[in-house]
Amino acid sequence: MEKAARLATKSDKEQVLDFCKNTFSWGDYIHEVWDSWINEGTLIVIDNQNIPISMAHAATYDNEKMIWIEGIRVHENFRKHGIAQKMIAHFEDYARKQGFEISRMLIASENIPSLTLAQKLGYQKISKWNYFSLESKEFTQEFDVSMENCLSDNQLIDDKFHFIESWRWIPMTRNRLDTLNFENKILCKKINNQTISMGIVTESQSFENTIILEILFGTDLEEIIKFTQNLAYEKNYSKVRILTELDSLPKIENLENKFPFSLMEKNI
Repeated sequence: MEKAARLATKSDKEQVLDFCKNTFSWGDYIHEVWDSWINEGTLIVIDNQNIPISMAHAATYDNEKMIWIEGIRVHENFRKHGIAQKMIAHFEDYARKQGFEISRMLIASENIPSLTLAQKLGYQKISKWNYFSLESKEFTQEFDVSMENCLSDNQLIDDKFHFIESWRWIPMTRNRLDTLNFENKILCKKINNQTISMGIVTESQSFENTIILEILFGTDLEEIIKFTQNLAYEKNYSKVRILTELDSLPKIENLENKFPFSLMEKNI
């Protein structure tokens, strides 16, 4: 087995996707993101006899001094040989050389082996996130939801908030929040000029036909969710994916509660 990681090439796609079909109880998503990840130039594989038997991807965020590690996959015939650990170490070493300070990854709560490995490598769980799915839908009703002036409340900045960009949890900064507001990606519902619920809507750069709604907080979320469904319909997206630290959401037709994730972080 070749121990060193190498950059993946387009010709690796078929062989890698072959062992990335049933990673989880619901399947896998690598087929959706492969092309965008390989174009980013930070997708790696490890070979056995010149055939890729593992893969992982990383995204870097200079302003936050963070590397995000994702999509760690190892062929079932080569697990428990330290391959995943080797790929993580490869990215951590790269991050240190760039002067980064933290490494993050997201792990499904059902993936006990990966959670155990991450904790063994010094990663700590900093929050738990729930994942819900919906399809886009047209509504004719008027929504009491705004995508303007949502940041008039100074209390809306909180250290626990994150910006989710294509399933990457990035520490929220005031500059990033201001940018999201300028780009009309923040939505809110107010009563008597007080914000009672807030979310961030982004169009996924990696996942197909997907709008992501990140719910930051809220006490009346049904309108925000339906507003996002309608927005997705208007923009010709078929899928709405909702991510939140809240344990439950209002009962909405076809709203499917998926599986929870743990956000893991390590100081490097």
